[in-house]
Amino acid sequence: MRTLSRTLGLAALVVLAGTGLGCAPYGALCEDEMLCRDGNDADIDACVVSYESREDVASIYGCEDRWDDYLTCLELELRCDGGNNWTHRGDCDDERNRYNDCVGD
Repeated sequence: MRTLSRTLGLAALVVLAGTGLGCAPYGALCEDEMLCRDGNDADIDACVVSYESREDVASIYGCEDRWDDYLTCLELELRCDGGNNWTHRGDCDDERNRYNDCVGD
């Protein structure tokens, strides 16, 4: 019985670890943003959901490439710019506009 419990416990950990890896890019971006903005775990979760939603919209409209371009730019350019200002300083405006044009925003 102990072996079964240990096996099930390890299996649950593997599943949980695997689910966390799926949103790693968003998790890292959101954690950095919330460090800048003094956010908490709930803010990080909401941030990840927001990114995932935009990714879903991109998929629905066939705009995955534009979403990927925008996300790549954000990963490279977003930074904490004094106080609680999380910004890319306009460096990703072109990629954002191409994404928005594609999905009809």
